[in-house]
Amino acid sequence: MKRYEAFPIQQVSLNDGEFLRRQQLVKRYVLDFDLDRLLHTFRANAGLPSLAEPLGGWEAPDCGLRGHFVGHFLSAASKFFVDANNTEDERERLKAEVDTIVAVMKQCALPNGYVSAFPESEIDRLEQKEFCTIWAPYYTLHKIMQGLVDAYRYTGNKDALTLAVNLAHYIAGRFAKLGYWKIENILHPTRLNPLNEYGGIGEVMYTLYGLTGDETILETAKIFDRDYFTGRLINGIDMLEDLHANTHLPVALAAMRRYDATGDERYKTAAENFYRFLHTRTFANGSNSSKATHYTTVYGVSDKAEHWGAAGDLHDALTCGESESCNGHNTELIASELFSWNGSADVLAHVARLKFNAILNCFSPRTGLSQYHQPMGVGVRKVFSTADQSFWCCTGTGVEGGSDLQKDIWFQSVPSADTADVTGLANPVDDVPAVVLSAFIASRLYWTALGVTLDLASAYPADLNVGITVRTAAAASVRFRLSLRATLVASVTVEDTDGAPVPADVNVNNEGFVTVERAFNDGDIIRIVLRADLHAEPLAGAPKRVALLYGDVLLAAEGNRANIGTIPAESLAGRVTPANAGDGTDADAGLHLRLTMSDAEAPLDLLPLYDVPGGEDYSVYLNTDAAHPVAPCHFVPVAEGANDPS
Repeated sequence: MKRYEAFPIQQVSLNDGEFLRRQQLVKRYVLDFDLDRLLHTFRANAGLPSLAEPLGGWEAPDCGLRGHFVGHFLSAASKFFVDANNTEDERERLKAEVDTIVAVMKQCALPNGYVSAFPESEIDRLEQKEFCTIWAPYYTLHKIMQGLVDAYRYTGNKDALTLAVNLAHYIAGRFAKLGYWKIENILHPTRLNPLNEYGGIGEVMYTLYGLTGDETILETAKIFDRDYFTGRLINGIDMLEDLHANTHLPVALAAMRRYDATGDERYKTAAENFYRFLHTRTFANGSNSSKATHYTTVYGVSDKAEHWGAAGDLHDALTCGESESCNGHNTELIASELFSWNGSADVLAHVARLKFNAILNCFSPRTGLSQYHQPMGVGVRKVFSTADQSFWCCTGTGVEGGSDLQKDIWFQSVPSADTADVTGLANPVDDVPAVVLSAFIASRLYWTALGVTLDLASAYPADLNVGITVRTAAAASVRFRLSLRATLVASVTVEDTDGAPVPADVNVNNEGFVTVERAFNDGDIIRIVLRADLHAEPLAGAPKRVALLYGDVLLAAEGNRANIGTIPAESLAGRVTPANAGDGTDADAGLHLRLTMSDAEAPLDLLPLYDVPGGEDYSVYLNTDAAHPVAPCHFVPVAEGANDPS
């Protein structure tokens, strides 16, 4: 049973700020993309003519993962279609893109339901030979199916739903012909750098079941919940060490979707245990993945990236290949779903930390394209994908993630007579509609069920003064309750349209939320003053390596100097001064701070990690152990395909 649910992206839009700016960069990339190039490998695989220049990188005609980006792109265009910030021209062009992609996929689909950019023989090989050289066919089919599902959900394209259902039945038919051990061989990606990663195909099938009620699809989805992983999670066993991280994050998410679809409590338990185990492997940006503990250097990247190590030990995880961007996006989905179940303020704080430091940070401030990895060591640099020669997994995830940056900012309570009032967000006695804000990201909520719009003006973290303007559709007042994470709130007041203070019930409950309730009138403004002291957070397993945060926001030190000596016992706040003009909190200039550790040392210039451009050295985890200085880690890309250093 859910206590809360995120408002659908159709009901939230971004206001002016860095999230909107980068979302617009991604939207421009999607709008300007050459669809003939995008669909070249689909047409070629179906024997249809194509004169388009093929894409490079992981979408090249000879790449085993070709087609994955097309699925992400279809999801992105579909989600952008419902963006309230669209112009009418953008809306029409996005719908045309979605319809074109679906129409071409319909042309390319086989009578048995199969549609992809690679032939069926790739899956034949996967089934026939253990440890074959096939990359990840079901990973790619997941992206294609998810794109089709999103095209139906967000644009109403019925052909997309038909194609998705037919593809699901095609997969069901293949597995129906296989025995237990053959399936176990196919769906057992436990080797380092596995070749048979199957992604979130179980998750999307649970979603498709929810749309259709098709029991065949439900039973096929269950096949992808494997005992070696999900079964052990049900039993509380932490087996994450040495597993490929982004292979298994979607499998954990599928367990959550299975619980939502069926009510089977075992899968709720599996997801809760997974989140607990994942938390012990989490960096200060809220995300995860680096080297495996028992890595190999013979092939792949397990010696520096994409895997999980031992619980509670990241001491050697700053490899320049940590924090794969895909992981951040999938971890946000998991944390958001978990919050919808338990209403934990700590889980909601994790959502906010991810949004600022792993999600926003993945996008280039110049192009909107994504990083593969997000290094947080000393003297590292960001490297972004190119427009048409990279197409890493994180390129596709990033383009799709850019299309729904507004998700998980606003949640609404799900009242139930059977659910106790655990957090104060919903009250089954007075039944007051309730909304919760996860992060102070400039945005607008269209609360259509209540006839209310909440307009959040925020330049956080550069400005700690936030305002939420209430707009009501009717002349009458509307009573509702707003909940905020108490750890960030210094004060809350309400003003009327003339700026005069008006009464409101403001309370702090024992679950970590500040609640604001009143019968709001049109034009009322909720004034919030935030607190965001600078604080240090140690690296798990290496207490003398620390990251600095300002509220939810992870900071980076400019350059490659990271040996800062012992941090004093007293608060760091007294050692910080503004580094930019004025008071250092000019919203247009962003947050820039200067930290002075002692009179004898040069100060550190700090800025949000997401504001660091490509091509410049920066440091995140600083060294407080003067006896053991740390040298810069020069980034060597661990991804195939071209890189954009800027």
